[in-house]
Amino acid sequence: MIYSEVTTIVLMLLILSGAFYSLFSLLFIVEFFRPKRQQLQETLSPPVSVIKPLKGPDPELRENLQSFCRQDYPDCEILLGFTDPNDDAITWAKEVAASSPDCDIRTVISQSDEGANPKVSNLKGLIKVARYPLVAISDGDMRVKPSYLKIIVKEYQSGENVGLVTSLYAIPNPASIGAALESLTIALDFIPSVLVARRLEGVTFGLGASMLLSKEAIEKIGGFSGIADYLADDYQIGNRLWKKGYRIVLSEYVIEDVVGTMSIADYLTHQIRWARTYRACRPKGFLGYGITHIFPYSFFFLMLQGPTIFSLSLLCGVLLLRLTLALVLYKKVIRIKKWLRWLPLIPVKDLLSFSIWVWSFFGRTVFWKRRCFVIMKGGRIKEK
Repeated sequence: MIYSEVTTIVLMLLILSGAFYSLFSLLFIVEFFRPKRQQLQETLSPPVSVIKPLKGPDPELRENLQSFCRQDYPDCEILLGFTDPNDDAITWAKEVAASSPDCDIRTVISQSDEGANPKVSNLKGLIKVARYPLVAISDGDMRVKPSYLKIIVKEYQSGENVGLVTSLYAIPNPASIGAALESLTIALDFIPSVLVARRLEGVTFGLGASMLLSKEAIEKIGGFSGIADYLADDYQIGNRLWKKGYRIVLSEYVIEDVVGTMSIADYLTHQIRWARTYRACRPKGFLGYGITHIFPYSFFFLMLQGPTIFSLSLLCGVLLLRLTLALVLYKKVIRIKKWLRWLPLIPVKDLLSFSIWVWSFFGRTVFWKRRCFVIMKGGRIKEK
């Protein structure tokens, strides 16, 4: 009896905390995506080296790379990096370069073995041959519009001591159930968490979808060698710049993430990797992230109390709050009607997200690019 009462109180506290978090995240989302009254002033357009560390043929890789070749920007080069000379995607990269004669695009093969994270070795090889002081780093599964570089460069020049401009991302047109679950997770969990963190403590990290920074800034944090044994290289770059006193700007430009027909197993593998990496890098923040699982808590409350008017009303209220968040993000970010057909998956996604959050505490093993790693304290990794 006492156990049941204590459980009920704990669940109600979690639901109330999660409800306040959801309401604040809604407020911060509307605030961030509100149309700006004043456009950024015209600034110089310094040349930019776009470096893309690649491994394997990502879904729709050709189209993704071609989108970077169509930038409405006066002077940029695109470097496509590989660490394996036999990588299947090299052929695709060369085909894109051959089909874009007006684009300064090159393929770079670097066989250095810098540390446990092969992507960092790739980045180190790319930065050596990049011609320009300003560098934009972007993953291979990202697709952009012609205005991408123009926007982030202006934001980089928008104030004093800006060390990094980084971008949110979204999957607006998922092609499978797994991709839809990933899309909903990014929209309903990831984007709100970033905007809440931005509002409460400032942006203290980078996001791998896009990072614009200078070679000088990279050198001041010890270069890429210092993060070679970390899985979350994007987080480390941003966090180390922040600790050096640089300001990190979250761009208004949201990048399209193309994941193809992601399977449910791929979705679970990716989310477990993300959760365990987050827990290692920000243990207190990850523990606090537990209050965001508002639907599972209201569902457990219903199971504990039975289908009473109060428990059913509470569950419906929570679902309405989640749906409102989804519709706001649809209007502000997604803007593709086909995405709305996946909204009935929200309760399933929320239960899976809670299960992944709990499961992440019971191990340190993750899988990435067909390799198995163990995440250690602080986010360091070693191959298993």
